[in-house]
Amino acid sequence: MSVNFTTTVRPLQTEDRSEIDTLLRATQNFTEAELDLAHELLDGIFADPDQTDYHGVIAVATTINEHPIVGFLIIGPRSATAGTWDLYWIAILPDYYGRGVAQMLDAYAEAFVRARSGYWLIAETSGQPRYERSQAFYRKQGYQSLCRIADFYAPADDLVIYGKRLDRVAVDHDRTKTH
Repeated sequence: MSVNFTTTVRPLQTEDRSEIDTLLRATQNFTEAELDLAHELLDGIFADPDQTDYHGVIAVATTINEHPIVGFLIIGPRSATAGTWDLYWIAILPDYYGRGVAQMLDAYAEAFVRARSGYWLIAETSGQPRYERSQAFYRKQGYQSLCRIADFYAPADDLVIYGKRLDRVAVDHDRTKTH
């Protein structure tokens, strides 16, 4: 894809649900059980917009004729911690891989967490080969591999926990980038 586009991050809206599902399925990376978890989180966010357990946003790419949802992020504070946040979901439409959308959503997550005095951002993923792209992304973004639990999800399917300790630097609040 060589079309120039501008990406904007905005909060989730109920009408985004089907396009988010399409995005998640387009990655061809998630099992039906994982998709059910994403839908459960979305339903919780949509059912109670004032809840504070989960915060979801999407990245919308604007080209001349289209405004598709190209990225999806859900984060939330970890219960019983002073400043640890979980990155529950980050997914990008495959046509936009390598175009800076995931980095933009990760930067958004960092700024959001810092603005709430958070200092850890934790991401959990599978050790399966189909998740190597996710693991490489986390490493490239400065996450450290903190823990690996063998056979966590199933035999030969390890849990890999990545974490990024956030410093208290100034944050860029510009949520629009041109690519």
